[in-house]
Amino acid sequence: MPVASGPKITPLRAIVYTVVSIGLGVGLVFAVVSLAGSDQIEVRLGDDDFNAGDAENLAAEIAERGPVPWAPLSRGRSIWINHIGDDPEKGWFAFDVQSPGAIGDCVVDWDADRKLFIDTCDPGLVYSATGEGLTQFGVWVDDGDLIVDVNANDGP
Repeated sequence: MPVASGPKITPLRAIVYTVVSIGLGVGLVFAVVSLAGSDQIEVRLGDDDFNAGDAENLAAEIAERGPVPWAPLSRGRSIWINHIGDDPEKGWFAFDVQSPGAIGDCVVDWDADRKLFIDTCDPGLVYSATGEGLTQFGVWVDDGDLIVDVNANDGP
């Protein structure tokens, strides 16, 4: 039984394949570099929302022990969650653990006696229980769960 021979590669075919391959490669590199320099690609790692759990239980814990730190969330962000008032559906605040422009390990810490947040690197920087002056994050209650939008913020 005769065996058919495969396609023969001639020098002309080899040159055409090489030129087409190089052209496609250069085109692909150009496309990637063009898109990387534009605003058309957005890398989003992690979820948009963070479910902190049952709002009623969390409100009771905060009333007993004070604000709750969560670390780290999306994009390595750490936040404080605080609740003010008696209604677990309202009165929630979520904000960054660092003062605006802070670097390194400088964070704000809860002072239970004064009921204020104090910057660990600059004790002169003091923030209210709502975190006013710190980067705030959207927070709401959905079906009894406290949800924090860790990617969007209202700025300091």
